[in-house]
Amino acid sequence: MNPVTGSAFESRRELPDEALRAQAARLVGFTRRFDRLTGHMRLLADVDGVKRWAERFHGGGSLVASLGDRYPLIIFHGDVGTGKTATAEAAADALARALDTDGYLLRLSTRVRGIGHVGEMSTLISDAFTEAITLAGRRRFVALIIDEGDALAFNRSAERAHHEDRVGVNTLIQKIDDARQLSGRLLIFLCTNRYTALDPAILRRAALIDEFQRPDEQERRELFTAALAGVALTPQLLAKLAEITGPHDERPSFTFSDIQTRLLPAAIARAYPERALTADDLIIAAAELDPSPVMRESEE
Repeated sequence: MNPVTGSAFESRRELPDEALRAQAARLVGFTRRFDRLTGHMRLLADVDGVKRWAERFHGGGSLVASLGDRYPLIIFHGDVGTGKTATAEAAADALARALDTDGYLLRLSTRVRGIGHVGEMSTLISDAFTEAITLAGRRRFVALIIDEGDALAFNRSAERAHHEDRVGVNTLIQKIDDARQLSGRLLIFLCTNRYTALDPAILRRAALIDEFQRPDEQERRELFTAALAGVALTPQLLAKLAEITGPHDERPSFTFSDIQTRLLPAAIARAYPERALTADDLIIAAAELDPSPVMRESEE
């Protein structure tokens, strides 16, 4: 993704996007998660379709009205490196395809926090939502990703919260409220690894909250199988790699990111450029590396 110059967004992509479809194919467990959540997402993003469904099967009425009170906010939370943001991006693309519509994927820049000037954070958040609403127009679907969402939506009652920060959180809450008027054209994904740091008012507004865990043994095996396509691997080696990268004593399991961005490059670096990658390279790299530490609430 390329930065969007002069914008509140770190990136802007048109939907659907083939690179995002390929990203979804690489994400271990994405299909299972999306299949489980897609119905909930469509209730938020396909308001007109829900109305047609209700009229067809239930005569419309109060059933749709109750759904209309929900906020178009989805919270993905979990440990660092568990694929929250990548999943939100891929889900936005898959949802646009499911709805057979075009649109935009926007990723909010951390610049919206500003540098502490009076009213700056509030103004930047307002500008970001104004831009998102403009892009949505009357028909387009827009997915807005707020990464590291606890930086913008933190608990206003926290002792460290300054007045300007509280005003910024108030503005974010108001903009989420306003998004309900867009009939599903704006869907907000808030990703965080500090779930308990979020403001209670943000949590109350979430129509869907999903937790991301570190990969289990089967998912680690799937990741190694996909990432090492073209390398001669036996089922026994895959099982050993999955076991080595799992939890041991007080040590947690490896995250998806640990395996993809640390373990595999370390193994390849042992072989490149003189020889082919071997099982020993992978096993040694897995044994020498430690997984990312678990982010505990008391450490925040």
